[in-house]
Amino acid sequence: MSTGIDSTDPLPIFETERLRLRPLIESDAPFFCEIYGDPDAMHFVGPTLTWERAQRSFQRVLRLLRARPLERLFLMLIERSSEQAIGIGSLQSSDVHRHRVEAGMILKSPARGRGYGKEGLFALVTHAFTLFPADEVWIQHATDNSIARRVPISLGLSSSLDTAAYEVGPGKCIWSAYRHSWGPAAAPPGGLRATNP
Repeated sequence: MSTGIDSTDPLPIFETERLRLRPLIESDAPFFCEIYGDPDAMHFVGPTLTWERAQRSFQRVLRLLRARPLERLFLMLIERSSEQAIGIGSLQSSDVHRHRVEAGMILKSPARGRGYGKEGLFALVTHAFTLFPADEVWIQHATDNSIARRVPISLGLSSSLDTAAYEVGPGKCIWSAYRHSWGPAAAPPGGLRATNP
């Protein structure tokens, strides 16, 4: 199983009907710091970051984007119609022994409830199977976030009750997509296109 990305390949940009997902670049620092410091956006994600801590995290993310083999990838989610950033997606916690990687997403509040969660997660999972040697892409969300539960169900992800196997704490739900069963049936309208920068 190969990731299809070597040290000389640029990371592709993925597009859905309404979104563009591209690797973070230096000029994304203000948006990154703002969203990770926003209590509303971080409500079900985790503690907010100070601007200084978010800046340090952002610089680490940029360094990781250049590393090969690819271990973590943070992507800007851009609404194509407005060219405005609406969130950040991530692929991380790559486990080469278990052949799995975690996908995650954080959206600004105006982007929630508009189907971008489903569209973005579909793109992230598809992106993960293209870029990582993974047979499983998993997500987690807070048990009390009933809205988040709808997205993995709508994409056909499988629920796992064994949260200890994913090393997450209590109060979390785990959902997985598998390479052998992932494909067009899960796609939201418009599907997914990849382009090289």
